[in-house]
Amino acid sequence: MIPEQPNAPTGPDPRRDGLRQVGAVLRAVRREACDVSRRASPPFRNAERRFLRHLPLLAVALVAADLGIGGTLIVADGLGLPWWGAGLVAGVQGPPLVLALYRPVLAWWSSLAASLPYALLAALAEPAGRADEPWPWTAPGLWAHLGVTLLVACRVRTETYVAQWLLTMALGGALAAGLAPPSSVGDLLLWGLFSALGLAVVTVVRGRSRARRALRAQEALTEFERGRRALLEERTRIARELHDVVAHHMSVVAVQAEAAPYRVAEPPPELSESFASIRENALAALTELRYVLGMLRSPEERPEARYAPQPTLENLDGLVANVRAAGLRIDTVVTGEARAVPQRVELSAFRIAQEALSNALRHAPGCRVEVQLTYGRGDLGIRVANSPAPVGAPRQRGTGHGVLGIRERALLLGGSVRIGTREDGWFQVAASLPTSEQE
Repeated sequence: MIPEQPNAPTGPDPRRDGLRQVGAVLRAVRREACDVSRRASPPFRNAERRFLRHLPLLAVALVAADLGIGGTLIVADGLGLPWWGAGLVAGVQGPPLVLALYRPVLAWWSSLAASLPYALLAALAEPAGRADEPWPWTAPGLWAHLGVTLLVACRVRTETYVAQWLLTMALGGALAAGLAPPSSVGDLLLWGLFSALGLAVVTVVRGRSRARRALRAQEALTEFERGRRALLEERTRIARELHDVVAHHMSVVAVQAEAAPYRVAEPPPELSESFASIRENALAALTELRYVLGMLRSPEERPEARYAPQPTLENLDGLVANVRAAGLRIDTVVTGEARAVPQRVELSAFRIAQEALSNALRHAPGCRVEVQLTYGRGDLGIRVANSPAPVGAPRQRGTGHGVLGIRERALLLGGSVRIGTREDGWFQVAASLPTSEQE
């Protein structure tokens, strides 16, 4: 009998996940705490007045100079050093304050290293020194390192400045255990208390700042959603009005065009064909109107259905036949080897040809039109040229929106378009649309 195998754990291991998260945090803290090249921007950097931009540097420089002078006097009096020696020992604790405005991590390591000379000299010079000397920092050195710690805490993550605080306490504890003079007054506990209080305040302020930023971002998102909702409501209203107005009249036109031949006894074939063409155009307009209204009502356009309701170059012959039936003499030419082109290019080419033929029908009724479709190596060319209108032909005035639409369609694809009158008097619309996927 084969013993049953114990079931292997299938769920996540909380202990392993916790250790992995702790390891990730420790690695992030190590990278940030050792990145001495990290830069920071001083406060009021974007202030309009130059005085405000330089105010933090001026204030911190004055504080650093005052602490350096005070520390020099205390070291010279306590350790019996000459003024230049005391200046070297105590003066190096002030510059990290200024450096913390620009290089926070480097400033913290510099401040920690600057606190060691006094501790070592005080331990070696104890027989010649006075009793009750502060150790391992002087009062100015304590405040200098405290200031650097708080300035750095404003620019690094919470885990990093907590690790820096622990490292300072550990170094101070090691010095106190191994080198503390018997007559010294330890100020490590005082520094730890003040720094912990200051870091708690920094944590609270930074937390409130993050909460305010999150609230502003949420308010901006809410305002965006409110505007988007208003836009969708307006699009729905437009779609409803278009349906109520345009679709109704186009339906009436289609019905009347279909019924008109039956209202006349034995109508001419030309009249029946004209009414049939009117009905087909009205139905085609209704079909495209439904698709447009559907896109207006839909908040998101499905990519797979983006070009499905739109015409392609296969419908160009039908467009030409439709316009030819309206009285224009049209010659079509296709040059180059026909091939598949992106759907957006096909749609734009069809719409450009449609608009150009509509302009010819509107402004030059009865004219002669040439339509040329050219398949180039990297582009698709569409050219529509019409002769001047016959004398006495009725013309319609346009708004110019068709020409603007042609230019926009070509420019959106990165193509070019030329619209104008040729030397022979013909009006021409010529567009070149790139067919490469990397246009």
